[in-house]
Formats: sequence, structure tokens, C-alpha cells
Amino acid sequence: MQIYSGVRTDSSRWSKFELRPGDVIVSTPPKCGTTWMIAVVSMLLHGNTELSAPTSELSPWLDYSPTAFDEICNAYGSQVGRRLIKTHTPVDGLPRDDGVHIISVLRNPLDAIRSMRRHVFNMVSPRKDDPFLKDENAVIARALDLAFRSTNVDDVSLELLVHHLRVSVLAMARKDREITLVHYSDMKRDLRKEVERVAAAVQATASQEFLDDVVEAASISSMRSKAEQFTPLSNVKHFTSTEKFFGVGEERGHDKLAPHLKTRYKERLAELLPPSEAAWLDGGGAPQSVIG
Repeated sequence: MQIYSGVRTDSSRWSKFELRPGDVIVSTPPKCGTTWMIAVVSMLLHGNTELSAPTSELSPWLDYSPTAFDEICNAYGSQVGRRLIKTHTPVDGLPRDDGVHIISVLRNPLDAIRSMRRHVFNMVSPRKDDPFLKDENAVIARALDLAFRSTNVDDVSLELLVHHLRVSVLAMARKDREITLVHYSDMKRDLRKEVERVAAAVQATASQEFLDDVVEAASISSMRSKAEQFTPLSNVKHFTSTEKFFGVGEERGHDKLAPHLKTRYKERLAELLPPSEAAWLDGGGAPQSVIG
């Protein structure tokens, strides 16, 4: 397995974690719909929209280095039945285990970059040198040209999202893992369709009525109204406002971005990805367009 690390990530933990058949892993770059997908899959696996505990307790971030690994293993080890495991490690850094399904979620890179900046400003104690505390134009410009390295997996950038997509697509082409590829924009456009697709992928038994309930309970407005239930690290007061964690998305503001940034974004996408993959990462659509 490829090893990844960052300010908060230590993916070497995966080599010491015992997976079970039936486990589901949600693998995403930061700010690409992790919390949203965790909510959807948690409800599907538990067969209930009212969860027994906050999702941060049911699905702690496995490779989050500030939390003791033994604590995370105990949280997962004590669970009976199917488990949902959260990670920001790309899929080539995850074990190959039969009966384990991976859901890889991506997002429009400009949205993810801008959302990360808003995320950092909502933190109680951000690092003083955090590059996302700068002016938005400067943050975007840096993130569009920042080179991805396996040691900066927590730094949201265009190349980070491209890397996640590429390793997911390659793994799907090899058919050596069970992977479902989901785009944040598709969840925004038609949450019901994506919930149905995910339910089928993880083989969750669900009536049409229950799927309706999941769609309602996993809407952004509903999750915001129960922010303590769904916000990551809510138990340690990581954010100044758990409600602000659930933003409205950034897509509507793209037309207000500086023209040179929009131009550079298009140039970099074309440099880094073939046209079909670039179009999918930018706006979603049928996953078959990127896996053939």
C-alpha cells in the first residue's frame, strides 16, 4: 500500500487495522462531501435515520494522527454489525480486502478549495501559518499550482483531487476492489438518485419509503439543524460554530472569481487530466464517463 501523511494524517495505521467483511470505507479528499456521505451511508447501514450516536463516534477518522490509534480501534472494534470507516487516504493507500466496499467522493476543485478556506476560518484554533487564512484569491492561486506529494495529503489542492480521482479510476479499471465513485455535484442535483445508487452498491436493504426518509434526513438543512450529530470532532469543540460547518456550497460564486483564476483552473485541469476525467471532476455526471 502507498503510505500518505500530512499535518493530520498517518495512513500507515491502515496496515495495523483489522477490516471485516461488510465494512464500508468512505475515502475522500478533505471538503469533498465526507460528512455528507458518512451521514447517508450510516443511515443506510443502520436502517434508521435516527442514529444511536454522533457520526464522529460511529465513524471516527481512522488515520487522524492527533487521536490515539488505540482509541479509534476500540471505537470500531466495539461495534457489532457492518461498520462505516472514514478516511482521507486515497484508495491506493487502503488494504485490498474481500467484502469491503469503498466509496470515493470527489468535488469541483474550486468548490473544495474555497470550502476549505471557510472551514479553517471556522476552526477554534487554526494554525497561525495555515495558508488557507490568506485572501481568497491568494488561496485559490496557490492551490491551483501546488504540487501534490504523498506527504501533504491534508493540503487541499487541485492536484490532490486529481490524484484521488486517478488512483480510484485505475483501481476500478483493474477491478481489484469494490469501488463506487460519487460526485458532490450529483448529490446536490439529485440526492435521491445518489442515495439509491449508494444503497445498491453497499447492498443495503431499503424500501422506497425508507430511501425517502434518508434523503430528507441527509439534506443539508436537516443535517445543519442537527449539527452536533453530524459535525466531525464536535465532541472536542473543534469549530466555533457546528452549524457553519454545513455551508451552502460555492458553485454559485464561480462567476465572481477573478478571470485569471478561472483561466488558470481550466488550463491546469487540461494539463493534469484527459478531457473526460477533467469534465467529470469539474461537474460530475455519469461515472462511466471516466472508467470506460
